[in-house]
Amino acid sequence: TTHATTHATTHETTHVTTHATTHETTHATTHATTHATTHATTHATTHATTHETTHATT
Repeated sequence: TTHATTHATTHETTHVTTHATTHETTHATTHATTHATTHATTHATTHATTHETTHATT
């Protein structure tokens, strides 16, 4: 019984930890990628718009 309980507990703990770690890593990576892409796109668009406006005005 002790052996079975220990085994089950260890298995569940490992499973939960692995799942949580994978989930967090995936979430963090997705968030970082999305943020970087959005930032780069926004920056490029803003820069291009400003440049074109300045050029047209001048």
